[in-house]
Amino acid sequence: MRNALFLCCLAAVSILASSASSGQPADEPSAVDSTAEPITGQAVQPNPGSERPMKDPFVPYDPGPPEALWKYEDLTPGERAVVDRGRAEDFTSVHAGYASAIQIRSAQAASDAAALQLGISDLSTTGVVP
Repeated sequence: MRNALFLCCLAAVSILASSASSGQPADEPSAVDSTAEPITGQAVQPNPGSERPMKDPFVPYDPGPPEALWKYEDLTPGERAVVDRGRAEDFTSVHAGYASAIQIRSAQAASDAAALQLGISDLSTTGVVP
């Protein structure tokens, strides 16, 4: 009962708030104030010289000069133990699991793409029994 009363009050407040705001005319910008932008066929660059080329996503980031890199000899014994454990573990089972999952998912993605190209969202609606 209390929830129903609360919902009714909430609905009444929202209706009153929407009707009060809809009665006022909206300020529309005039077309006289806007300045025409020349069409040159080139992209607009507000600060020439500040543009950066797009980074290739398949190239790793440059860590900087060689002296900025951490060397194995600079690590503490605890950090060396973590590095050595990571080097000693065999990840072939993990890689095999990901490879099989990718093969299964790529087959599903290919079938979804083919269905999308044909305009079929659900085979049960077309009368085709899989």
